[in-house]
Amino acid sequence: MNRSTLTPLHRRLVEQLVYFDEQRIPFLDLHFTGKQAERQKASQWLDQYVSTVESLLHETAGNTTSDLPRVVIGSQVTLHYVEDGYEEQLTICFPEQTDPDAGRISFLSPLGRQLLMHAVDDTLRLEMPMGTAEVIVRAIRFVDW
Repeated sequence: MNRSTLTPLHRRLVEQLVYFDEQRIPFLDLHFTGKQAERQKASQWLDQYVSTVESLLHETAGNTTSDLPRVVIGSQVTLHYVEDGYEEQLTICFPEQTDPDAGRISFLSPLGRQLLMHAVDDTLRLEMPMGTAEVIVRAIRFVDW
């Protein structure tokens, strides 16, 4: 795959694959030090994420829209809260790009981890600090950072 012909979406997905391939151990060391069981679970979760990103590269080849079928890092997710009909947009990002006031949450946050890899129209029961909320994923689109 020639990097110069990649769309911004595909370039970012390839960058994520390279990052998690090259920086997996330092990443796990930084975020899961001294927590062996949690570290092992995180490593398995990263394997699933990498597999999802690889699939997305193939599924979205030739696409010119920013719509995505699954939530990945760099996704803006529109959530519909079933109980009250409220809609919210959150952008899933790397920890250093987090800005809760702008709706940017880390993929490592409890909410980010619950959303990652889900698809449009999935219904989720999210565990949040104020309790549990049932949401429907209404839209997922790529936003370049």
